[in-house]
Amino acid sequence: MNPSLKAFTALLLTASLALSGCSSTKSPSSAAPDDSGKKEAAPAFTVPTDPVTLKLLVHGVSLSDVDFQTFYVEPLKKKYPHITLELQTKTNGTAAALEKLIAANDLPDIILLDNDWYMPLKQLGIPEDLTDLIKKFQIDLTKLDPQTVQTVRGLEPGKFPLMPYYQSAGAMFYNKDLFNKFGVPYPKDDMQWPAVMELARKMTRMQDGVQYIGVDLRLPDHLVSPYSQPFVDPKTNKALVDIPLYKRVLELFDQMYNMPGFVSGKTYAYAPDGFIKDKMVAMVPDWYSKTLSDLVQAQANGMAPDWDLVTNPTFDDSAGKGRHAIAGGLAISKTSKHKDQAMLVLQMMASREEQVLLSSNAKVTIMNDDGVKKAFGTAIPALKDKNTAAIFKYPASATPPANIADKEVQAIIRAMRKDIAIDKKDINTVLREAQEKADKKIAELMQ
Repeated sequence: MNPSLKAFTALLLTASLALSGCSSTKSPSSAAPDDSGKKEAAPAFTVPTDPVTLKLLVHGVSLSDVDFQTFYVEPLKKKYPHITLELQTKTNGTAAALEKLIAANDLPDIILLDNDWYMPLKQLGIPEDLTDLIKKFQIDLTKLDPQTVQTVRGLEPGKFPLMPYYQSAGAMFYNKDLFNKFGVPYPKDDMQWPAVMELARKMTRMQDGVQYIGVDLRLPDHLVSPYSQPFVDPKTNKALVDIPLYKRVLELFDQMYNMPGFVSGKTYAYAPDGFIKDKMVAMVPDWYSKTLSDLVQAQANGMAPDWDLVTNPTFDDSAGKGRHAIAGGLAISKTSKHKDQAMLVLQMMASREEQVLLSSNAKVTIMNDDGVKKAFGTAIPALKDKNTAAIFKYPASATPPANIADKEVQAIIRAMRKDIAIDKKDINTVLREAQEKADKKIAELMQ
């Protein structure tokens, strides 16, 4: 964001804050433990029960219609009938999309996101620090997964800007029908990338007028995830793009694009629609939460392929490591006029009752509770014979330090795919040019 636009955005947000009376309530409720286990006594409080409509923004992540009704609308109707949650819109996760909402004085009350999409919110000063509200509503963070809590704390030291309610992990989904069609053995757990690419070569073929794709590797940063690799060097504020790890990853993408029939005209990426809707992609390594949610939605519509999943493939030096920790959850906008009511929604999503509901519908719980964990997938009959254990087999790697320029650098990294697939540039040139673009973008943001 250029300096003038940054100043304009800050001015608009400041005006919105002043008009909405947005200061957070700082008087905690009755005795409640904080995340250190200590208790703090304070007077009780009451949240108004007047009918209120809260706006929910989906920022950079996925929320299907089925999930919105199952996890938000129906539980709220039972628990807090005076609160109506309205799905405002979905953004692509960029700061520019948020700036439009600020300019229109239309920021939501609640924002659904995960830690990977937090920096654009921080960049614009949108999220409320939830520390005092967590104490006020007696939310015991010691009951949550410690790594998830630490991931949230790492977004802004000294603050707790996001109430997590689910986790994610990497997995590789595959279309059983296609493997059966071509007589090729299914993928297995603990595969490494060379073996995946060998399978992909067997499955990438033209048959009966249809071009089948063996694997869509999706995005370079996904493959780098188990290494906890930052996008930006926190000491030098230089991008970490032109490094051996990304060269290693781009060599896999280059192999994929060179498979006969893979690149068609200007098309070089096929998932998720190619896997779920068109059913012509055999394997897709991705974040399980989004893909599984889309598959459940497709099954509800009678459109899903016959699928299963295995562990996320790795390189030899990252064997047994999962992708970096993802904490998905809800933030409250500083401009919201209904922070207490919004906090009731956040509290509900982190409650044991809701966590059982989420877990039974195949969302990985944030709670250290074996009973909640054992409920995983029990509400979805189609998961009965699926290899869901693959989701939990590898422990999550540490989340890398966040930087204000993460999303800009990530976009540049992802654009390298086109440079290789369509523009036919060599990998060293692609890395060098991407590094230069990223450093320039970081310098602009630091002004």
